[in-house]
Amino acid sequence: MALTRHHPKAVIAAGCSDLVAQFREGLEPEVLISLQRIKELREISNEAGILRIGSLVSHTEGSRSPEILSSVPALAAAWGSIATVRIRYRGTLGGNLLARRYRYEMPVILSALGAQMQFEGGDIAVLPVSSLWDRDSLWDRTLGNVGILTAVTVDTASLLWFGYERSMRPLSTVSLAVRKNTAGLTVSAVCGSEYRQPFVLSHTAEATDIAELDPAFVGEVLAAQLPDEAGDYAGSIDYRRHLVGVLCRRLLAEATGTQRKG
Repeated sequence: MALTRHHPKAVIAAGCSDLVAQFREGLEPEVLISLQRIKELREISNEAGILRIGSLVSHTEGSRSPEILSSVPALAAAWGSIATVRIRYRGTLGGNLLARRYRYEMPVILSALGAQMQFEGGDIAVLPVSSLWDRDSLWDRTLGNVGILTAVTVDTASLLWFGYERSMRPLSTVSLAVRKNTAGLTVSAVCGSEYRQPFVLSHTAEATDIAELDPAFVGEVLAAQLPDEAGDYAGSIDYRRHLVGVLCRRLLAEATGTQRKG
């Protein structure tokens, strides 16, 4: 932390898989601070319903973690499905998030889970993963003063179900979580694409059991929230809404145990 305060514009190095790509793109840092020897950043725990994942945890370590497999197994499965074998061993959770590249998948996966980024040594202590894409956000204004990302936390106590669909990547991926709260059940879906920022969609239903959700109806409601700017040369907004509706419906059908086709 003292090094970052002394060198506020230093580039932080972790697994370096994305950092090497940034060097090739023209990044020329004057100061580089490596986190490789900080073993505490590799720890994973689950206490009182809060899953805490250190920012240096690699994709492979996250996908095989007993704590994650026992609390959110679909997160481990999703984590183990992304990137190449070489990157899965080198790439870290923190690097995948803070690179803020549209094509990276952990922001999509963790945003649906309502994950929170924990920082130390800067002006901010906590930011939601979904804030990575906020326009004119606090994040953009303070980039360089956020300190070091130490961990990501996920509240697992109210989580009923989570799933990730990447069969239509790069056109569209969808992560979806169902949580129980005082208003009923909240379905949070995040739509990702290699060409556009992730978009967060949400619907709350007056239900007490996940089996009461109608996959077709909820999928349609979520897809309708996709803004027009989600369309691009690879797919019109009408096509993307249709695709996201199908993927949401498919995930919800799995969640509710129905076998509806669409």
